[in-house]
Amino acid sequence: MTQNFQQDHELGWDDTIQNDSSEPVVLEPGDYIFEVEKFERARYTPGPNSKLPACNMAKLTLKVASEKGTAIVFNNLYLHTSTEGLLSAFFSSIGQKKKGEPLRMNWNMVTGSKGAVKIKNRTYNGNTYNDVDRFYPSDPSYYTTKEMPEIVKQLQQPAQSYQAAPQQTFNIQPQNQPQQGGFTPGAF
Repeated sequence: MTQNFQQDHELGWDDTIQNDSSEPVVLEPGDYIFEVEKFERARYTPGPNSKLPACNMAKLTLKVASEKGTAIVFNNLYLHTSTEGLLSAFFSSIGQKKKGEPLRMNWNMVTGSKGAVKIKNRTYNGNTYNDVDRFYPSDPSYYTTKEMPEIVKQLQQPAQSYQAAPQQTFNIQPQNQPQQGGFTPGAF
C-alpha cells in the first residue's frame, strides 16, 4: 500500500497551489484550556487618548482546541503597574504564580505553557474575533472561598500516560579488573 503523505515544505515561485484559505475558528463564549503558542516582546506606543503610558508589552498567541477546530487567540499584556493584576492572572493561570507570593516573571517559560481562560467574542468592522475575558488561576489556594471552575479541574488532571516498558538490565563487569579465568582485557 502506498501512502502519499507530504510534510510541510518550501514552495517554489512557479509551484502549483491547491488548498483554499480556511476561515479562522470563532469560539463560542466560554471556558477553554489554552497553550501559549508564541510570545513576542514588543513596545506599546500610546495614542493621544490612551490611559497607559509607553511601556513594554508581551504579545501572546494562544492556541485553543475546540469541537470547531483549533482557534488562535491574540492577547497583549502590558508591563505596567496599573495592569499588574492582569499580569498576575496570566502567570497564575500558567502555574508560575502562587497566591500571595511575589513572582519574578519568567518569560522564557511562557511558550508551551498551558492554562485556563474565559473567551468572549468581539465584533469589529463586521468580523467576529476571539478575546480573552479572563485567565483562571491554576493554584488551588485561589479557590478556598469559592468553587474551582470545571475547566481548571480539567487542566489539573494528569495527561494520559503510557505504560513504560520494563528496563533491561545488563551484567557489565567493571574495567581493569580480572575476569574469571585470570584473563584481563587489553593486557598483552
